Amino acid sequence: MKLHRTLWFVLAIFWQSQSLAAIEMTTATNLEETAKTAQVKNIPIALLISFKGLNSTRDLKEEAIFPNLLSGQFDDAAIFQEIQVNTEGKTIDFYGEALPNSEYQTLFNVSHLPVLIFVDTSGNHLTSPLIAGNYEFYGHYLKQKLNQALDALNNPMRLE
Repeated sequence: MKLHRTLWFVLAIFWQSQSLAAIEMTTATNLEETAKTAQVKNIPIALLISFKGLNSTRDLKEEAIFPNLLSGQFDDAAIFQEIQVNTEGKTIDFYGEALPNSEYQTLFNVSHLPVLIFVDTSGNHLTSPLIAGNYEFYGHYLKQKLNQALDALNNPMRLE
């Protein structure tokens, strides 16, 4: 009986880790194209501005963002993407210009990393940023911010 419970426990942990591993936040490569999709759907763009290799970035994604995205309750409410500001390469901005990833922290005027920002199809902030905090309540605050962003876009959708 004890072996049976242990096996189920191990399988549950394995399933959860595989489920979270299957969820990946898309890396932003072309915000102009992302904006076109967001405009058609009239939804905000949720950008995680992060620092690759930072423990707080990994923790925020694994303990707060991925479990909330996995729940499905945020499907079709926003386009979630990530820009790692300490990685080489460029990301096309909302106007078709390729900017170094390092410039996006300044462009969006964020001082704390990681941070989730909510922008419209021109890259304008729709709400104040969602800074990493208590992961237990992150889903609640994420819903609040998304509802504010949807309201700013005059989208009647609301997350309960």
